[in-house]
Amino acid sequence: MLRNIHDALTKLDQCMIQSGDLSAVTFHRGVEREALRVSRTDGKISQVPHPKALGSALTHPSITTDYSEALMEFITGVHDSVEGVIQELRDIHLMTNRVLDDMDECLWPGSMPCALKDNAEVPIAYYGESNSGKLKRVYREGLSNRYGRIMQCIAGMHYNFSFSDSFWAFLADFRGADISNDKALQEFKSQQYFALIRNFRRKSWVLSLLFGASPAIDVSFLPSKPDKLSELGSRTWFGPSATSLRMSDIGYQNKAQDGLFVCYNEVDTYINTIKGALRTPYPAYEKIGVKVDGEYKQLSHNILQIENEYYSDIRPKRVTQSGEHPSAALQKRGVEYIEVRIMDLDPTSPIGMKPETLYFLDTFLMCCMLHSDDRLGAEECQQLRKTQQEIATHGRELDDSFDFGFGPITLREKANELLTHMQEIAQFLTDRTGNFAYTDSLALQKGKLENLETLPAAQVIKQCEQYGSYQEAMLAIGKAQQQAWLAQEVSHELEQQYQAWAEQSIAQQADIEASDEMDFDAFLRHYMQPQ
Repeated sequence: MLRNIHDALTKLDQCMIQSGDLSAVTFHRGVEREALRVSRTDGKISQVPHPKALGSALTHPSITTDYSEALMEFITGVHDSVEGVIQELRDIHLMTNRVLDDMDECLWPGSMPCALKDNAEVPIAYYGESNSGKLKRVYREGLSNRYGRIMQCIAGMHYNFSFSDSFWAFLADFRGADISNDKALQEFKSQQYFALIRNFRRKSWVLSLLFGASPAIDVSFLPSKPDKLSELGSRTWFGPSATSLRMSDIGYQNKAQDGLFVCYNEVDTYINTIKGALRTPYPAYEKIGVKVDGEYKQLSHNILQIENEYYSDIRPKRVTQSGEHPSAALQKRGVEYIEVRIMDLDPTSPIGMKPETLYFLDTFLMCCMLHSDDRLGAEECQQLRKTQQEIATHGRELDDSFDFGFGPITLREKANELLTHMQEIAQFLTDRTGNFAYTDSLALQKGKLENLETLPAAQVIKQCEQYGSYQEAMLAIGKAQQQAWLAQEVSHELEQQYQAWAEQSIAQQADIEASDEMDFDAFLRHYMQPQ
């Protein structure tokens, strides 16, 4: 592995020196951050509709909702610097917290949800009366009927990432690929992004280890305590050595998808597997029905209602056109960027993540791209999934042995090995950009392996012990973070911008509702046709 990476970096360095172009190490990234709205008084999930002061959740460019009306989602634009992403995310949080303050609400800082009485306490997101708004609503009704609403309240951070044109020119030369026409370039990018995804799946356990921050849950999250969890007071269950219960079988659970072998070896086989799941009925979902007594229960009775229902810790992505399915966009125009979905929210950060985390992700994804592009077989996939689950539930036992496909090795040894491989990349990026954040972020992660109390999961457990429960700890942190936001001044320009976006998005939703020309039944039949 080191040989591959060293050779690639040497060649990249030569290309950059010869051309005088440093843009090959300019990455494009954006962030999506989810967070529940809760009452500041008791930490219960909000029953109040999405605030109009923040615009329409259907059409606002930066502020929307995920599964629940109370589960906010903040979306940044694409930036060529980590600082740009962080600043935009700060602006969104600054403006949102001012609105939530008037509602006596704050953002829940943890990935695992607050105390929830039952499914009925979780309001499904509402997007108005347009056909597109109803489609989003019925899809969420389907998720409710299939998996329950409580699981859908889990929150995370998604990192969208792509490489520059200069990087692709270098990589094609290094790999000996012909990209002399647009079609060849599109196919090369897709092949290489899929190689990145395969390597990501081989190495993503390290992200759960270093950044996992969901070792505890409120007891209301599950009907009974699993044997692998221990009690902390009367309201909290936790994994004594867990890193990310969100990414374990306690978090996102989906029996219907367990039988899917989604292959990341070829774009076409990936698309065909997803399309097959969209066409294949599932007995338990057939029992639910689709339209019962005039009310939609789900979009279809197949394994997947729509493609986004397939859960993965990383996705190949392409911006879609109106009404276009994601797989059709991938098939027509290739992979445009990748979406990393494994990351827990960092409760110690008021925006759910720290800049050093994003710098580490840049380095990590570069490592995944420059590594060899070996194919993934079904047996290796199963082993990787098993090991990922074990690290999510027991990953702070660094001296325990785990199987990464080549026999047992201690987690400490394997983690140090991977960080050593990343060191040359981090140093290269620091040297070529003059930005020490790359090497600094790697040093911070190495430090976590030397002092396990600095792991985010360990810090969350400590906070639960300090406040007596997961519920009280997260509420206290959320309220403190909001007070810090409220103490900051807002520029007139920023206030005007967000007010304009809110008003424009509400008007845009009204225009969409007024322009619908077919009833929802016909719209849905058309949308659900294979593309």
